[in-house]
Amino acid sequence: MVLLTLLSGQCLAGSGSSVQFTMVPDWAGTSLLRGQVHNITLNDHNLAVYIYIEEAGGWWSKPTSAAPLTPIQADSTFSTNIVTGGLDQYATQIIAFLIPSSFSPPVVLGEDLPAALFVYPYTTVCRPHGSRTVSWSGYEWTVKTSVGANLTPLGPGPNIFNDHDSMVWVDNQQRLHLRIAKKGNDWHCSELICKSSLGFNHYLFDVGSRVDLFDPNVIAGIFTWDDCSLMDHPPNNYFREIDFEFSRWGDPANKNSQFVIQPYNISGNCNRFNMDLTGLSHSVHSFNWSADSIVFHSSWGNSSYSWKYSNPAYLPFPGNENIRINLWLYYGRPPTDNMNTELILNSFLTNIVTPENTGEEVRIFPNPFGQRCSIEIQSVGKDDMEIGIIDLQGSLIRQLFSGKLVAGLNRIEWDGKTPNAEIVKPGFYVLYLRDNAKARYFKILKK
Repeated sequence: MVLLTLLSGQCLAGSGSSVQFTMVPDWAGTSLLRGQVHNITLNDHNLAVYIYIEEAGGWWSKPTSAAPLTPIQADSTFSTNIVTGGLDQYATQIIAFLIPSSFSPPVVLGEDLPAALFVYPYTTVCRPHGSRTVSWSGYEWTVKTSVGANLTPLGPGPNIFNDHDSMVWVDNQQRLHLRIAKKGNDWHCSELICKSSLGFNHYLFDVGSRVDLFDPNVIAGIFTWDDCSLMDHPPNNYFREIDFEFSRWGDPANKNSQFVIQPYNISGNCNRFNMDLTGLSHSVHSFNWSADSIVFHSSWGNSSYSWKYSNPAYLPFPGNENIRINLWLYYGRPPTDNMNTELILNSFLTNIVTPENTGEEVRIFPNPFGQRCSIEIQSVGKDDMEIGIIDLQGSLIRQLFSGKLVAGLNRIEWDGKTPNAEIVKPGFYVLYLRDNAKARYFKILKK
């Protein structure tokens, strides 16, 4: 169980009454849900608790439909059993409304929550659909899994999601792997959910797969998503979703990549393009999410594609969203080539740091720099190394080195220029080092 800080609804009567969860059972756990209320007359209030189970079609009253109320104790605390049957332990959303004793809460059995409930103070929490976790690129990730005797398919797709370490793993080079694979008669997919909510930020992904060659029915997604958004007041019906997606969406003639702000079917919210990764080992994709815009950028080899989105009607604002990465099948259809698929990500980067905060054997000086800077790297001289400069959108500015470093101390100079001898503008840039083991990124400031 974990202690949580949660979103809470507002009391429209202006009394300042509130409710909070203090202990929430882990996903698949059976412990009691516990909490506390504030600024109420105890004998005049109860709690109405509901849980959302995707496999069971919607929201359900708890503890049971016959006993839908949770009493408040004399010390203003409460506890209730939310696992009383079926697939209750796999609920991904929990909500509790602080209601007057005179109000009889609606009993909900696999339906949407009535809007009338949201006039009362409430608190809510969302749990990722899985219990296995992996560590990658400095973050903890939950691996999504289908449950039940028949492994109930889940969205997107719908598809069966599998959390086995043969489906999702981090290799000894610290690269993340996700698979689509046939298990018996069924195709299984994979998804990870970052445990951290990172909000306005610059997000950069180094992808190490030929996503341009994926089967037309395969979709690789990198996106933000907020399960709790529907409990916002007013609700955010688009889940704070910002997408990179690599797919032809079932049609081999379609372009293979897209940037999306949901809803995708609104004119100007989806921007499609083609990537050709022939002869390349990776591509870099980023989005810079701020209060007034989202700037997308993809670069591969000497090619790149950018898009700036700034429509205030659909520009999402931060909430409880998480970065998610998935590999799934269009409408759950098998790959047309009947082959397994693997997606490899070399690294995920946010909040780019300076070298002195990383412990790496890399030194950049001076930093900030005016006309030029030196990069010193301690190397064992075994692996090929690619070293270069990118901007904060992932666009290649200058390749500085490619090959084997000498064993010991290596020094590389950057004169603050592009290959065309153009002086770069003042601002932040990123030094990247890629070898066979991993990719590393370091912030450089040009004055």
